[in-house]
Amino acid sequence: MDNDKKFYLKISLIVAVSFFIWFFGSSEKRNNLPEDFEKISVKDKPAALENFVPPIFVVFKDSENVLPKRNWSILPLELEASAAIAVKLDGSRIYYNKNMNERRSIASLTKLMTAIIVLENFGLDDIIKVSKSDVKRIGSSGDLRPNELLTARSLLNIMLIDSSNDAALALARQKPNFISLMNKKAKELGLSNTRFVNSDGIDENGGYSSAFDVAKIFSHLTINYPQVLEVLKTKNMVIYSSDGKIEHRLRNTNELLGVISEIKAGKTGYTDKAGGSLALLVNDIITVVLGSQDRFGESEKLIQWLKEAYIWGK
Repeated sequence: MDNDKKFYLKISLIVAVSFFIWFFGSSEKRNNLPEDFEKISVKDKPAALENFVPPIFVVFKDSENVLPKRNWSILPLELEASAAIAVKLDGSRIYYNKNMNERRSIASLTKLMTAIIVLENFGLDDIIKVSKSDVKRIGSSGDLRPNELLTARSLLNIMLIDSSNDAALALARQKPNFISLMNKKAKELGLSNTRFVNSDGIDENGGYSSAFDVAKIFSHLTINYPQVLEVLKTKNMVIYSSDGKIEHRLRNTNELLGVISEIKAGKTGYTDKAGGSLALLVNDIITVVLGSQDRFGESEKLIQWLKEAYIWGK
């Protein structure tokens, strides 16, 4: 070993031994120091340690640490719709938001809450007589006949598939406090931006909801009444009156059924005031579009953006 290496080795050994003697030899002395020593030692702490901060391990929130992760190479989505949201079915994560809490008319998406009240309070085999006032209701019609007898189940299917206003009215008319029940349920679900004034969603003063609240309604309906999923994804259905004499051929108003395979359920809505609206269950994500001139096109655009803007696999 040359002289330079021997010299540096000796120096290293001297430093190591000195540190060992200082650290362990001074421990007993520190134990016998006066109580106010800590105050003195803090002041005398080496300058290099004055601003020392121990390392902290940071665990990212779900949106950053758990799949799906945001793919920031994909730009934020711009929709023409007045309001929209994409949220996980259980409400634990929001993937897209545009004015999600803005109060707006929601047209026939109102019927999602109507369905909840029917399922909670009616026997689905109950026989209901359709009235003249029911069939005179403006808007979407299920071609019901005055005095026709149908089960609550049949009326529910007509309302959800064909978006029938007359079916919604026939159901609501069975309970004088039906609208109160809708608003009571809204309060139970924590819908702070929702107020119902009718069962079918026709434009009337004082009625409103929001994209986020609609998503909560849809979530509650599909989680608690999974049988409704079969109805909301049915493209065509034939319904008969209770005596079998009157036939109703239903065609689902949701044009995306069968076009996008991931869609498990959906409900449409439209009025002049509300514009086009559409709520969809896409795998385990709910999308809601409100106030759109192209509800189907923009919903399809939102679904495609979700596929690209997030990393879903490992």
